[in-house]
Amino acid sequence: MDNTGLENWDEARYKELNTYFRIKIELLLQANPHLLRDKNLSLSDLVAEFGEEDKQRWQEFMQLDKLKLEADMWRHLHGEGSGFKPGFGFTNPEDVTW
Repeated sequence: MDNTGLENWDEARYKELNTYFRIKIELLLQANPHLLRDKNLSLSDLVAEFGEEDKQRWQEFMQLDKLKLEADMWRHLHGEGSGFKPGFGFTNPEDVTW
């Protein structure tokens, strides 16, 4: 595994979209409490509620998230970056109690 393609990683944009969708989903659930009553609610159900513009943003976010995962894995496999903790993912060593 090499780190080609990781030059397209835009951390600032990833964080911006991550924050945007955290707020968007929280507001969506507050505005549509019936969604919370669905025992089989999935993330794709919530994305289906988005308008077209937000669906495009979501696709961009998913692409950035994939790049982030690849970058985290590359750094981990090369002894760089943060460690991996099952159930939590790649974490900041200062934040983890093993």
